[in-house]
Amino acid sequence: MYIAGRLALQTPSGAALPKGGAGIAPNPDILRFHGCDVVVRQLSESGFEAELATPLVKGALVRLRLPGAGALLARVVSSAPGRFCAEFVNPVSSARLGMTLGLSGYTPQAA
Repeated sequence: MYIAGRLALQTPSGAALPKGGAGIAPNPDILRFHGCDVVVRQLSESGFEAELATPLVKGALVRLRLPGAGALLARVVSSAPGRFCAEFVNPVSSARLGMTLGLSGYTPQAA
């Protein structure tokens, strides 16, 4: 499954600094209100996995906006080069996830 979404950091210190510690992470749009584009690879009621070049700090709060389902608040649980995993602060109902555009016939899966 691949779903386009928008991701914004709720905690500005949640982006890991590049080597050397100078400057912000590679994509500064993640700090803006509308955030940056991401590709969601896995989605469940408890969390998601997405592709993102910007490394994130474990525990950082992020806001994921999905077309049809709206904004969802999540906490980063792991981050690796090119991807990260987060769990929703409040579990999301399967009915709300089913409203996501591009997600036909939603079936629950592990994040």
